Amino acid sequence: PGNDLMTYLALILCVALAFFLGSIPFGLVIAKTFKGIDPRKAGSGNIGSTNVARLCGLPWGIMTLFCDIMKGLLPVLLAVNVLPDPYMQSLVALAAVTGHIKSPFLGFKGGKGVATTIGALIPLAFWPLLCAVLCCVAVIAVTRYVSLGSMVMAASLVVFYALFGYFRLEPLAVVLLIMIVWAHRANIGRLMRGEESKFLAKKKS
Repeated sequence: PGNDLMTYLALILCVALAFFLGSIPFGLVIAKTFKGIDPRKAGSGNIGSTNVARLCGLPWGIMTLFCDIMKGLLPVLLAVNVLPDPYMQSLVALAAVTGHIKSPFLGFKGGKGVATTIGALIPLAFWPLLCAVLCCVAVIAVTRYVSLGSMVMAASLVVFYALFGYFRLEPLAVVLLIMIVWAHRANIGRLMRGEESKFLAKKKS
């Protein structure tokens, strides 16, 4: 019973840390600090790395991407070392992504959760994640739609976890797919209307 109590306390602490780190809006901090731009009020209105790159330049987008990946990776890396159960580790990953999508620092609004998802899943199962990310990159390379690539990544994760035998991570993959598609609902509308911005497309003068 003592060990169980310690495990549940560790779970609560890991989930709280993951949600807090996940909710830090690095895209907003980076864009406002270095370029004086609020990404919520320009471009797509999103605080993620794609919009930051579009508004502030590619290096700032890459910095945002790195920070958003790390805020998912670090709490889950901790969870993998202190929590024995994949379902508990999955809860920590979900907390990080939820913090990013519903940040209390932004009135429970936020980004799309894709970079934080990648970070959170690196410690859990690297190879299926890599396959899913490669699918994402391929779709972006062909279509130049980051939103489409992101949703393909989330969908392909469900497939690759099954193919690699990570069945205990399937519930996590399904919930993440639902969260990421829901976060991209405006992008889906723009894609269907042919109005979605292409990645690094030249601005019309």
